Amino acid sequence: MGAWSTRITAADFVTPPELAAWGLADDGAGRIGGVRVELLAAADSTRLGKAYQQVPLRLLPPFAFGPSEPALLYLLNPTAGLLDGDAQLVQLHAGAGSRAVVTGQSATRIHPAVRGFCTQRWAVRVEAGAVLVILPGPAIPFAGCRFYQRVEIDVAEGAGLVWGDVWLAGRYARGAESERFQFEAVVQDLAVRRAGRLVYRDRFCWRGPWDEETAAWHFGGAAACGSLFVTGAIPEGEPGAAAARVAWFPTAFGDTCLRWQGTSEAVTGAVVHAALGAAAGLAGGTPERPWLLATNHLAPNHWFSHAPPSSASR
Repeated sequence: MGAWSTRITAADFVTPPELAAWGLADDGAGRIGGVRVELLAAADSTRLGKAYQQVPLRLLPPFAFGPSEPALLYLLNPTAGLLDGDAQLVQLHAGAGSRAVVTGQSATRIHPAVRGFCTQRWAVRVEAGAVLVILPGPAIPFAGCRFYQRVEIDVAEGAGLVWGDVWLAGRYARGAESERFQFEAVVQDLAVRRAGRLVYRDRFCWRGPWDEETAAWHFGGAAACGSLFVTGAIPEGEPGAAAARVAWFPTAFGDTCLRWQGTSEAVTGAVVHAALGAAAGLAGGTPERPWLLATNHLAPNHWFSHAPPSSASR
């Protein structure tokens, strides 16, 4: 990976073996880019340190909400989503004592593949005493798309991290033109290391299109699934009420993985509220007062700011 101001190129990305027959855009101008961001603790907030941005991603300055509150950092994609051949790098360094939620401004639309594939790479470092939440936004795979998400996270001892994924069935509410589970290939490789030691890995390759039986095996007949990784232990049942089926897994290294199935709205709400509640707990508060949501700082136009689900099932 290059220095902070080094131009992002195709050399910063990896092609998984499942997509070895395809490549990224031949001309990377406006197609291959990303951001490098340093988050630093200030007297009463979290601010930007070093920062670099390159189309197709852009940064907004972090929103600050006052002492003990996390900063909210948006990563903006001014295009229609991830097009065939696009590559986006997000390199984050959360400094000691920082508190932040990093998110996309909306769902990630993954467009059909024609000659190659598209990819998003996250390279994250979280220092001791920092608490960082990363919610990329729901992923919507269009018919015929090929997508690779690679996530590499290194947390120091004493650092807090929450990573959340939401995967939708595609553009399914379209009647006869439904693209429900009609992607060609979706690959994810998520690895979390603590002080350099691998403590969690989640890798899958979904090869589509799926028929109803295959979709039911993966998604349980639902239109969405969600996943959350949280450093540290969360007592079973603590994620709160959710109108989606949830499974809770403690890991061998004392961390927690949560997974949901349900409607798009229910899964999105469950992942967000569990993530922001867990972050509040990691920062010394309580999950009953989730970051950002408990203080009414967010208007309802944020994709993750709607009212919490009200019923639970397992």
